[in-house]
Amino acid sequence: MSNISEFREPFVGGGSVFFAIRNLFQDRIKSYWINDLNYDLYCFWKQTKDNGPNLVEALTNTHATTADGRALFEELTQAKDQLNQNRDMLCEFQRAVRFFVLNRITFSGVVDSGGYSQAAYEKRFTESSIERVKNISPHLSGVKITNRDYADALFQDGDDVFIFLDPPYWKATESKLYGVRGELHATFDHARFAKNMKKCPHRWLITYDDSPVIRELFNFAEIQEWTLQYGMNNYRKDSAAKGRELFIKNY
Repeated sequence: MSNISEFREPFVGGGSVFFAIRNLFQDRIKSYWINDLNYDLYCFWKQTKDNGPNLVEALTNTHATTADGRALFEELTQAKDQLNQNRDMLCEFQRAVRFFVLNRITFSGVVDSGGYSQAAYEKRFTESSIERVKNISPHLSGVKITNRDYADALFQDGDDVFIFLDPPYWKATESKLYGVRGELHATFDHARFAKNMKKCPHRWLITYDDSPVIRELFNFAEIQEWTLQYGMNNYRKDSAAKGRELFIKNY
């Protein structure tokens, strides 16, 4: 990770890699750009950055005034199809609140496709989870946050750019992790992604699930296999708790 002036993450998701890099390198990397095509997730990160105290206050009030988790779930999901078709139905701030709450009270945090989980409501929608929003807000200061196609981050000019990518996995066609009924996973074009990565002028590192299809699509790059302990039900797997993953890079 030497000689990096800008870090980009086009599929930021939950942000674990971004925050790890930000904490590790701090000011040694001059600029950061995170992106996600999931509009509600984008709203959450944008509002955490720009409106952190008010977001924390709204989440705290929701938590304090909610006695029935299922009723809260029903309230937040009753118009989900209309919400996803019409962005103007809720402002970015309202969508950020909705996203966080649903992420905490649904099975596996699947916002628009998962069902209500009483266990998640009790264990994950907590004061400490809201406190973490407060704590991460300062780490987003100065970070560029966008809601675009991933390719925008691949081809925009920059000096000493490093791009980390965690795209929807090949085996995730039944995943419901992001988007309405999981369409951001199920409809992802892996062949287009490989072609774009081949043309990308910057250094990049991808994490992918191991598949003969992916190995063939990325036969132009360096591929390393590793083993991941699964911790999230992001797609249907065999009973084994571990899965083979790939690091794919162009440097």
